[in-house]
Amino acid sequence: MSPLSIINNGLALDYALTRMDTGSTHPRIQFVTSSSLTTEKMIELFEQVVLTPEETLVEEALQTIEPRIERIAPVGYKRFWSSESRTGFLVRLSDSNQRVPIGSMGDVIWRILGLALAIVCARDGFLFVDEIDTGLHFTGMSDMWKLVWKTAKKLNVQVFATTHNSDCWTSLATIVSESEVAENEITIQRIEKGKQKAVAFTEREIVIAAERDIEVR
Repeated sequence: MSPLSIINNGLALDYALTRMDTGSTHPRIQFVTSSSLTTEKMIELFEQVVLTPEETLVEEALQTIEPRIERIAPVGYKRFWSSESRTGFLVRLSDSNQRVPIGSMGDVIWRILGLALAIVCARDGFLFVDEIDTGLHFTGMSDMWKLVWKTAKKLNVQVFATTHNSDCWTSLATIVSESEVAENEITIQRIEKGKQKAVAFTEREIVIAAERDIEVR
């Protein structure tokens, strides 16, 4: 099973479904939209991993973006939630004794939290992410890819992600070139209008395309 496939044309769910390696009868499946997950959904996912080794993986994921984060906890009372802001979780920082609302730390932290929770709750299954680069500055995309690839590989999750952002896929090339990636573990699938079969780019081809500024989207 290929842990990570990048698709260039919208969610392309029909295509992704044809690529699914359903080794189990009822595999776990998680979806993350371009607008991220709702507070209610993220708390639901967090409750599935609390006090398990996967909870540590979630914290480590957040630390790739903000190293000061030590702990994270949900706020169980809905009156503290807001549909217009990133609420529902508090974090403890290494340089403060105060509990900090996660919404005050920006959309990037919220996006990474959603990705991390979705991956760990898709163990031995599938994760679909629409516009995976949403809210991420290009300088943080390499860390995001490290999180997604390493966690997906560790938990046996097949990830299908979409992007229209060239910075997003070229930052993926950095991970490929710096890590020991097995053949077909990471691919880019370019879907062209009118064609039934996607154009696939292997790990080596991804690196070459990034080095030579060749468009693969």
